[in-house]
Amino acid sequence: MSNSDRQYCLFMNSGKYNRNQGCKRHDNAYGINGGGDGRARRAADLALYRHMRAQGDPLAPVVLAFTRTFGWFFFNYHAGLWRGQLVRKLFPRY
Repeated sequence: MSNSDRQYCLFMNSGKYNRNQGCKRHDNAYGINGGGDGRARRAADLALYRHMRAQGDPLAPVVLAFTRTFGWFFFNYHAGLWRGQLVRKLFPRY
């Protein structure tokens, strides 16, 4: 699978409402080259929400609630209780 075919959105159809582009930016903001503190995570979540709203995506509020509730598990924290992405510490092959 090439990078252009990669699906970045979990639990939803990436092809609708230009979701894959927003999810890719969100993943990059959360990932190894992104991250930071809680404010950076909130900014990434709100950017995804705004992208989805601009596309007319009806799932925008649901996705915002999901990322705000469960995103801490995937976010690359630079300081705090742990550094890095907790998901990669618990599941190294993720």
